[in-house]
Amino acid sequence: MTITSNAVSQDQTPALPEWIRVLPRGAVELSDHREPFMVDETSLQSMAADFRSRGVDLVIDYEHQSLQGERAPAAGWIKELEARGDGLWARVDWTQQARDYLEKKEYRYFSPVLRLDPETRRPVALMHMALTNVPAIKHLPPLVARWGAGAAIPDAMRPAGAAVRALAAKMDSVKEKAKMVEQLKRLMGLEPEVEEGAVCGKAMEAFRDLAATLNLPGEVSVAQLKGAVEALKAGASRLLKTEEALQALKGRLASETADRLVEEALKAGKVSPAQHGWALEYCRRDPEGFQTYADRAPKLVPLGEELQLRREDHHDERGLLPEELAVCRSLNVSPEAYLKAKVQTG
Repeated sequence: MTITSNAVSQDQTPALPEWIRVLPRGAVELSDHREPFMVDETSLQSMAADFRSRGVDLVIDYEHQSLQGERAPAAGWIKELEARGDGLWARVDWTQQARDYLEKKEYRYFSPVLRLDPETRRPVALMHMALTNVPAIKHLPPLVARWGAGAAIPDAMRPAGAAVRALAAKMDSVKEKAKMVEQLKRLMGLEPEVEEGAVCGKAMEAFRDLAATLNLPGEVSVAQLKGAVEALKAGASRLLKTEEALQALKGRLASETADRLVEEALKAGKVSPAQHGWALEYCRRDPEGFQTYADRAPKLVPLGEELQLRREDHHDERGLLPEELAVCRSLNVSPEAYLKAKVQTG
């Protein structure tokens, strides 16, 4: 990130910059392992418009104390915010305390607090900034830096400060463009020696291939691509829910089938009541194996059948069995009296 300085004092100490570049255009890399975010024309205009809509200056505090709910004295105030060709620029009115810190190099860097679009990771608003010695943005030069090897700007160059700033901004823009081209080459798997002009063609080819994969026309917008991808994600989500419901239904049907098969085996006398738990577990685990067992197993209990305890072919004309006649003889009771007593006691 490039910082411009408007003047240099006679003792070789550069003056504090009035305008600072808050964010460069392009990919901004972070030092805390978070993903980079992208600054493009849309995000630059969004941040500038958000600042204008607030109608108040943005604070620059120390070490993000405004986020900690503690006493947060201002180090400066952002009076203007501009979207330029090389990034987002802010005009700062520094406090005397901040000037002292910066001139003594007790503070050297700054850190912006941004609101990012959650889908694109592009900044849409600058919330505030902080002086810090541990910036999150990589390759951030100090706010106060000497010209060259420490020499002051020649007097003849001072009236040309605007031209110098414009040239520096142009150089930064060229560097950012080169970085973006190299990043595109890496993302598309192109060799580093591929010419810059061919990168755009390859990018368009990849764009068309993606559109064809999603069954979209060749001339498709980014919004249409995102819509198609979201539709695929929604379809996958619905399919997963359908599969889960199907598995639940299959489990319920299997349980009901096992209950029915075991109940039939119980009624058929192939399984005893004491075996009910075992039979259910076996049938749920292996319905086919249990059915084979139930078909081939002998009857354990003749449930549903009446046992024929009386031998109809051996009673006399009165309906008494030989054993009953023997009881009559031993008790010296006539068969008629025994039969009468038997009928009365039912």
